[in-house]
Amino acid sequence: MTTDTGRSAAPAKEWVLPALVRYSFAEAPAVSTLTVLTAVLAGAAPVGITVAIGELVDGLTSAAGKGTSGSVADDCYRWVAVIVVLFLVTHLTESARSALGRALGRRVTGRLGERVMGAASEPTTVGHLEDSAYLGRISRARGAGTIDMPPGDAVFGYSTRSTLWVTAIGSAALLTGVAWWLGPIVFVVFTLLHSRLVRNYRKAVVETVNQTTELRRTSYLRDVPITPGAAREVRLFGLAGFFRDAYQAEWRTNMAGVWRRRREHDLFVVVVVLLTGAAVASVFCYLAYRAATRADGTTVGDLAIGGLAVRALMQVLRADDDDLRMGFGGKAAAEALSFPATEPATEPATEPAVAPAAEPLVPSPAGPTAAGALTCEGLRFSYGGGAGEVLHGIDLTVPAGQSLAVVGLNGAGKTTLARLIAGLDAPSGGSLHVGGVPVDDAGRRGWQRQVVAVFQDFGRYELTVRDNIAFGSLPHADDEDGLRAVARQAGLLDFIERLPDGWDTVMSSGYAGGVDASGGEWQRIAIARALFGLRHGAQLLIMDEPAASLDPRAEARLYDTFHELTAGATTIAISHRFATVRKAERVVVLDGGQIIEDGTHEDLLAADGRYAELFRLQAKRFEEVAS
Repeated sequence: MTTDTGRSAAPAKEWVLPALVRYSFAEAPAVSTLTVLTAVLAGAAPVGITVAIGELVDGLTSAAGKGTSGSVADDCYRWVAVIVVLFLVTHLTESARSALGRALGRRVTGRLGERVMGAASEPTTVGHLEDSAYLGRISRARGAGTIDMPPGDAVFGYSTRSTLWVTAIGSAALLTGVAWWLGPIVFVVFTLLHSRLVRNYRKAVVETVNQTTELRRTSYLRDVPITPGAAREVRLFGLAGFFRDAYQAEWRTNMAGVWRRRREHDLFVVVVVLLTGAAVASVFCYLAYRAATRADGTTVGDLAIGGLAVRALMQVLRADDDDLRMGFGGKAAAEALSFPATEPATEPATEPAVAPAAEPLVPSPAGPTAAGALTCEGLRFSYGGGAGEVLHGIDLTVPAGQSLAVVGLNGAGKTTLARLIAGLDAPSGGSLHVGGVPVDDAGRRGWQRQVVAVFQDFGRYELTVRDNIAFGSLPHADDEDGLRAVARQAGLLDFIERLPDGWDTVMSSGYAGGVDASGGEWQRIAIARALFGLRHGAQLLIMDEPAASLDPRAEARLYDTFHELTAGATTIAISHRFATVRKAERVVVLDGGQIIEDGTHEDLLAADGRYAELFRLQAKRFEEVAS
């Protein structure tokens, strides 16, 4: 079940093996079939070798003293040839199984990763991506934890273990042929010991894997001193020792339970080794006695078969990485499979999906602008469906082409309002209309294509500068003239032309030929991206405090520039600095999730209300700083 915020309830997880097998065959039927066949052959061939060795031993016993020729000797030669062939089959099929299992595992990991990404990207709103529980599901579906076990590792682990169990079942059948009760007893006992070994082995690491939150903080403390953004302050303020000590303290606390489990596991292994040694010795003594007394026709070859079968069965008495792959990789696969499969998103056509605007809002040679008004009616919002409302019945109408400023102190609800208008969140109550058409679940994605924004935490994509700007209207990424025009308008063109590879330079020094941009340059890239979207028909520009870290003068210049570049477009500027938005045609004051004042800058000053009070207070502080 998926809500409109994308929070999907994880269904009860069935035993993951059947689901994983079905998914593997659905995604890669040929590779899956070959993996199963090679796994069975790789497990069955050693059983055949055991039978051949038993027959060879009996043949050699019969041929003793009869020379190297004759029918008995020929039988021995044939069994030797069979053993050689089966050894080659074992080696070849095991190598093929390993390669196929890894390839299938990579395919499953990739496809399930796409499934998770598709499910997380499907909702038109973004609230679920700010939900720690949902982010934890994504992390678990990718196999994140102390040990990296993605879903595909379970596929490889199951393929390896299936080979071992084919050999074990075949070996138990051979023991049953020697003594009817011996095979089932040894198989059951060894299987029970294997289960306990695996359970203990997994418990030795499960506490660590389940401590996702604590380990996330531990990893953060470990990585801060080597994180580029923080490394400078860590060195200037001498914080390396603090982070090292904090990391070590939290690591010891988190790992104490894990180490205790490992000690318990090691002790159990010692006990299993002693008990297994005694059991195997008893089985060998019993088989040797039967062969020596010829009880029930038991031969020396039967003794060899029994001994080799017991040795093969002993291979199940181990717990290793394959069990972790099946356990933790299986959990990752189960979590990934709990995400709903989605069809690739289809972007709307170039025509708006919400309001049937005949023309884009930005003036163009094609003709005048025309679009419907944006209307909020009784708009309410509560984060996470909680009782505390952030917005309390917002009523607001923004005519097409108007420049609106939304101001208020921190926490007034400005950013929340901007997210609702952009269609990034669904309102808890009330409605949003564009040109009389509701922006609801059905139309929200189409409306988002008509909105461009410059947020305070705008995206900084480690891709080429061309991509970073073209994302404003990706279908028009080949508009070279348009890209250059918006780069020039944003004051970015000279910077781009000085880059090592120009427009194709990757904006990150972590890549060959890439460069790091300053905060101001990234800001101009974000502005150019928004302008590119406006150039290609976006109906609304939202600026949500994109320059909150700038001083008031720099922010004022930014907003002045935007008003000039977007004249005629519908713009909504969000700010807690009143003086910087005075050029807007209209200003609304938000306080406590409600609109308390609405009018032009001059009208609100003349009304001598909350806006005028805060404007004068901020202006006074600015004048004091300037003086």
